[in-house]
Amino acid sequence: MSVRPLLLSAAIVTFAGVAAPAASQRPTRRPAPATTPTTRPSDEPENQPPFASRSTAADSTRQDSAGVPAIQRVSTTHHTTVIDGKSITYTARAGTMVLRDASGKPKASVFYVAYTKDGEKPNTRPITFFFNGGPGSASIWLDMGIMGPMHPEMGPNGTQPAPPYNLVPNPNSPLDATDLVQIDAMMTGYTRPAPGVKPSEFTGQVNDIKMFGEFIRDYLDTYDRWESPKYLFGESYGTFRSAGLASELQQNEGIELNGIMLLGTVLDFQFIQPSPTNDIAYSSILPTYAATAWYHHKLPADLQGQTLAQVVQQARDYAFGPYLTALAAGNTLSAAQRTQVAQQVARLSGVSPQFVLNTNLRIDPGTYRTELLRDQREIIGRYDSRMVAPTGNATDVRQDFDPSDVAPSGAFFSAFMRYLHEDLGYKSDLQYYLGGHTGPWDYSQPGSQSPLGRGFPSTVESLRIAMAKDPYLHVFVGAGYYDTATPFANAEYTFNHLGFDQTYRDRVHFGYYESGHMAYLNQASAKQLKADIVNFITSTEHGGTPSR
Repeated sequence: MSVRPLLLSAAIVTFAGVAAPAASQRPTRRPAPATTPTTRPSDEPENQPPFASRSTAADSTRQDSAGVPAIQRVSTTHHTTVIDGKSITYTARAGTMVLRDASGKPKASVFYVAYTKDGEKPNTRPITFFFNGGPGSASIWLDMGIMGPMHPEMGPNGTQPAPPYNLVPNPNSPLDATDLVQIDAMMTGYTRPAPGVKPSEFTGQVNDIKMFGEFIRDYLDTYDRWESPKYLFGESYGTFRSAGLASELQQNEGIELNGIMLLGTVLDFQFIQPSPTNDIAYSSILPTYAATAWYHHKLPADLQGQTLAQVVQQARDYAFGPYLTALAAGNTLSAAQRTQVAQQVARLSGVSPQFVLNTNLRIDPGTYRTELLRDQREIIGRYDSRMVAPTGNATDVRQDFDPSDVAPSGAFFSAFMRYLHEDLGYKSDLQYYLGGHTGPWDYSQPGSQSPLGRGFPSTVESLRIAMAKDPYLHVFVGAGYYDTATPFANAEYTFNHLGFDQTYRDRVHFGYYESGHMAYLNQASAKQLKADIVNFITSTEHGGTPSR
């Protein structure tokens, strides 16, 4: 996920004003056994992309980019909760793992939160490593949104709740099906370089993937999880990372995955970065415009009366057929052809034909979000186009803010910090960084002479190679219909071109949700996403059917 607005500037974050829910609403915390210390001693095991437009202003004047002492410190606590009507006891570990260089010298401490279900055999129990993106975003969004056993109580359909926020059990956590490990990237959360080590050694496309690979290897070593079925779950830039990480784990760590789960997918930036010479990005977002217009009742009556899936399919057929052909024709289109295309795009997107003509048949996502509800003086959300907010100037063509970004930010951060401090027993004198501290992001590839590597940043080929080497590796792609940051059709286009062989496509499984980038904000979609996660894991944890 992209870097989110940074909420506080204090080095030590506290939330004294957050009211606690009734005891009956919260999972029971079981005392740690007398032989297990709550906090383990340190010697025991334990340039933004085009879609990341959120604020990257520093949220602290703290100069810890120069490095902090690399200390391995983990708080271990025990809990009970209820998932799908069943009581689940689990162990939570929140802390840092020290990564070392080839000589054994500490080079970084990586913050993580792990949830493991009690009473299970580690060698047969699936384990899922999950993370958000940015790049430069902490991973609390997946933790508080869908993966963790606790989450904030949101408003209807995932809308912004009023503070103070309630921290309640998450009925859709997949902890009943898989153990879970949240990982924070360098200079996010409490992850920091060791003294004398530059953050840039762990940031950028290549270094970031390598750091995650080293952490996963060390975690499997530390907790004896080498035999477990292994999964990745990435959101937003985390999907980009996951595709590259699958190959990194194979090639450099000797680790094969059972599956990769993606949400808010972008594996190739070309498909989400529209420009006058990049027509495919305009085609890939048209089905999302159609879904958005359908939701806001802006389509013609004959389309409005159809189901969302029916409307989306018509937009999909037009977007990658006549529309893409017309855009490719450029200035050779006749006036009559331009008018015809404008009328059809307007019909599918809910804006006027004249507006489409004024955009040269190419509607920029930001402009669309201010145009669709202009007559109502409202803007729509970037991450979730169902969400709206009033605009201060009905002539603006850019948003003051993203209402779908604001909706979860305060509640998620407040709930996570409270959960981390009070329930998981972990505190630090460092600031927990939501984002904005990674600095410029290097997308160059090894041996490349271009600062962007080979054209648009992409990890598609890395994923193809990983799937070619391992015929048992499957991929699940979760897609929100109302996501204008990483439109679902860009993921469809990506996987329809993966390897140009059916053996790849047979191992890619899609799930669609009537929600946005963060599909879990809508509780109905969260329930569906949970079911899809469990189904994917149970169907692949023993290898599934190889594709040759």
